[in-house]
Amino acid sequence: MKPKKSTRIRKEEIVQAALEVIGTRGVKALTIAAIAEAAGMSEANIYRHFGGKDDIYFALADFIGTVVMGKAATIAAGSRKPMEKLETIFFSHISMIDEHPGLPRFIFSEDVHLGNPRLAENIAFRMGSYVETVSGVIAAGINEGDLRPGLSPRETALTFLGMIQFTALRWTIGGASFDIKAEAEKLWNNFLLLVR
Repeated sequence: MKPKKSTRIRKEEIVQAALEVIGTRGVKALTIAAIAEAAGMSEANIYRHFGGKDDIYFALADFIGTVVMGKAATIAAGSRKPMEKLETIFFSHISMIDEHPGLPRFIFSEDVHLGNPRLAENIAFRMGSYVETVSGVIAAGINEGDLRPGLSPRETALTFLGMIQFTALRWTIGGASFDIKAEAEKLWNNFLLLVR
């Protein structure tokens, strides 16, 4: 007999299954039945861990907050040089999108923005924290002379994140028709020319 999985592991499996459904079929296709099928468990098991789809949406926002924004905060708090931190944040975010195509589909979905104001507020708060984190790294880069004096840390952070988001949007809409990591490499090198 297999050992019983903990609630935390089950919830993680459900969130991963939800991301898989969104990544392949979009947010509109996200039903409890679709999640159960992707997770290889019964719908009753999903309801044992989540009250419904809205709870799963919030769990997805938490996952994004941890793997993308939380990771950026951890990198920013480290001891490396600001430009190394920025590069690591940039490429770890791109890798996360490549590994989880459901992330941009979820973030860009009108169903999420308009259908659930509390969820939209939650995601907007997390994005604001992300902008602050990246702004702090950029400000440190300016102070250390690695980035051009006169750059605005906040506007440069928004440019940096816009580069990621627009690439993710193009990649998602195009059905992952180009190598997002190769594209990211070109964008990063061009960004350096602009800000150094």
